Amino acid sequence: MTGPAFEPTRTEPLRRSAGRTEPWEREVAARDNVTARVHDLPPGFVVFDALELPRPTIAVVDHLVIGPRNVWAVTTHVSSEPITFGRGRNADTLWSGGTSMRTVLEAADWEAAALADHIGFAVEPVVCIVAPGLPESAFDFYGIRICEPASLVRQVATSTADFVDVQAVADAVRRAFGVEPAAGTAPPTLSVAAAPLSTKPALPPRHRTMGARVQALKSTRAVRVGAVIALVAVIVASLPTIIGVWTSVASEGADRITAVIDDDALADGPETEPSTPPVAAPAAVGYSVSCPVPGAGWVIEWSWPGPLRPGVAGYSIRTRTAGAATIVHTASPWNDPASPPPDARVDESAATQILTDHRAADGRVVASVTETLVVPPGTC
Repeated sequence: MTGPAFEPTRTEPLRRSAGRTEPWEREVAARDNVTARVHDLPPGFVVFDALELPRPTIAVVDHLVIGPRNVWAVTTHVSSEPITFGRGRNADTLWSGGTSMRTVLEAADWEAAALADHIGFAVEPVVCIVAPGLPESAFDFYGIRICEPASLVRQVATSTADFVDVQAVADAVRRAFGVEPAAGTAPPTLSVAAAPLSTKPALPPRHRTMGARVQALKSTRAVRVGAVIALVAVIVASLPTIIGVWTSVASEGADRITAVIDDDALADGPETEPSTPPVAAPAAVGYSVSCPVPGAGWVIEWSWPGPLRPGVAGYSIRTRTAGAATIVHTASPWNDPASPPPDARVDESAATQILTDHRAADGRVVASVTETLVVPPGTC
């Protein structure tokens, strides 16, 4: 088996030292929180920690979670910046502030595939992100499950994949890596067990295609750029001919064109160009502001933005207040007018913006509208 195209960093366990800093302490606490959550899974799950993949790779899988319905390779990523979706030509990755997370996602995808090769059972990647804000608490991105720590247990415990023989997978991990589980116990073998990969077709192409998708996107962009350059070259080369033809037509036919226009104007009167229906602009979410509890701040009640445009599967609502992180108010895209998101509360002195994101079925933001929150005069 060959190593990955990139060079993932071997993640050694973070050790406390006399020279630790506040960011270091926050990262240790965040990783300890994720570890505690997977160790606290209900009976029937087995968890392995810090699995070092065989060299020449230097990759370490943070946690391997084996459950009755799936096997997960959990990668923990800590960021001090909010996580956002890319747009336009960068729609194939997530962004941590101004930094692309493409390498993190590709590494998690590759490590899950490498684990599957070593133990003989299918492994799915999940990236648990500890950050000031995520677009949603849990979502799929190019076949990789992304979630926040509070949603991690629900993601690995509510999988709907084939039944897994937990004991058989745990034994395969022991043989391949020579380690014992860090937490959990295996239940009795289920009546329908997942067969080893040696007797099944090859893994779904998702495990191997993250890099291929990126290369395909780059190749497509290169072809487009080349086509534009070629078109510009043809136009420049043809300019003398085009100018000559245009000059000839203009000098010989100017009087004739003027006469035809005058005759048409006298015979039929002025004509009006057919109107083209305007394209509907992206809609902004509606809202009403009230003060049910004086002194507690204004409460926003959301109202349906309007019919979904073609290619839009639902709306996501965010608020952004000066000096604070962006808050997402929709756990999943809002596509039912009768089921609005929960009410939101804002401080009366805060300058708040409301962002209405129009999302496609795959989660991409295809349009976004920003408006400034207007509160009634007075205080609450």
